[in-house]
Amino acid sequence: MDMITPDTRLRLGWAEAAVFALEHCRLSHANAICAAWLEAAEIGGPRHDPFGMVYSDARFWALSAPQHELVAYTLAGLERLPSALLPLPMRKVAFKAIWRSFPDQERIAFLKHVKGGRA
Repeated sequence: MDMITPDTRLRLGWAEAAVFALEHCRLSHANAICAAWLEAAEIGGPRHDPFGMVYSDARFWALSAPQHELVAYTLAGLERLPSALLPLPMRKVAFKAIWRSFPDQERIAFLKHVKGGRA
């Protein structure tokens, strides 16, 4: 049996305190705290998983999926992630990816639409 060092014992205490604190928060606050921590810890999400499998699997699926499935899963995923669980920087990444896919003419038309007809 491995001996628990004082440092390990201290870290285990901190982990227990963190769990206790999260259990006593509002669920929406605990979710936001955990999502923010995961975003910071993962440095960009699945693209940086240790073996690169999550992002590469997702990219492979997206490249081979029929259009209707790609749209359906993408929209379902976006709808499932309320803004409290998807921090602003991550929402910006998703928005930029969609925005870049539009031709310039469509971007101009969209901006005109959201500005109430003003160019």
